Amino acid sequence: MPNFVRTRLLALVVAIPATLALQTSVSAQEPNLEVFYRKLEPKELFKYKWKGKEGVRTAGVLHWEVPESEFGTNGLDRNFTGYCAQVFVTMQANKSYSFKMATIYSSENYNVGDSPTPDKAAVRRVKYIQELFGRYYRDPIRKAVDPEEAVALQIALWKIIQEKEPAEGEELNLDLSKGDFQANYGGECEEAPAFVKTAQNFLNSLSGDDSKYFENPDLKGRELIRLKGIPNANGEVAQSQFALRFAGGGGVGSPNNIATALTTGAGLGTGTPGTGSPAAGVGTGGSGFLNTNSGNGTTTTPPTTTPPPVTTPPTQPPINTPPVGGPPDTPPDTPNNPVPAPAGLLLGAIALGTVGAWRIGVRLLSSK
Repeated sequence: MPNFVRTRLLALVVAIPATLALQTSVSAQEPNLEVFYRKLEPKELFKYKWKGKEGVRTAGVLHWEVPESEFGTNGLDRNFTGYCAQVFVTMQANKSYSFKMATIYSSENYNVGDSPTPDKAAVRRVKYIQELFGRYYRDPIRKAVDPEEAVALQIALWKIIQEKEPAEGEELNLDLSKGDFQANYGGECEEAPAFVKTAQNFLNSLSGDDSKYFENPDLKGRELIRLKGIPNANGEVAQSQFALRFAGGGGVGSPNNIATALTTGAGLGTGTPGTGSPAAGVGTGGSGFLNTNSGNGTTTTPPTTTPPPVTTPPTQPPINTPPVGGPPDTPPDTPNNPVPAPAGLLLGAIALGTVGAWRIGVRLLSSK
């Protein structure tokens, strides 16, 4: 066997384990995220009481952007929305904040400290929250959303999170005019603005039936997670967020666009476009790295055509937004353009090199 053939085969033997090891290392970790807080829109001032103490907060939908410097998005869109999970923590727009990926099932997320079984109490809160999103969440990135309903969802979420745990056998208090966490607009909130009344209507409809979550098309393939605020470079801690990411941390890639597949964390596929559910963390892109199975369970032959080159979308201009509660003139939304992540590009380059070396080795051996 000629020396150059041995060299090619040796490179293949070394590259495959190295690639798989790197891929496993990258996918097994969920690093902290540094995220840019753009703005709060739509938004309304909300007057509340917490255990009798009055306060005012701006309620609405928070808009976040994962910068290009981040290796990946952990299943989040590059531009995503979040809902505040800590009504008493303030933030300022046009700043970067740090988050840690966390589960929504932790008892520390809710006012359940008085419960003899806080973990079970947290699960009940999650059922209400998932039902709330299932019934009323609309994706503001992809469609026009009623501002009143968007703000109402945030207020209803605060009520579910902040309200004290009821006594054994009793139902959670979801009345905004009563309890530990209240809307502060007089007795039965008859003088409350429309968005508060809408929030109460949302809460009135909840029964703990979280199957509604899986019936909402805007939530298909997505899971609710809690982004836990941690100190950023300046020691500032963001309010924790409820946000949506593709289930399992994967993204939805296009079967004909390698750049998109690398950006969203999908593997470099050599099969036909997959038909797997995004809920399985696979999305609707091609099959996984070095996987020759098609999405419908059949086996296909690896294509011999050269994949198209990876292209990088142009960098978006910086966005300057006023602090929350500042002037109302906010810039238009930025398009949700994915940006290839460096980690994905590295895996893609290794994968292309490995497949190329394998093909050359096979052809040379078959010609003998």
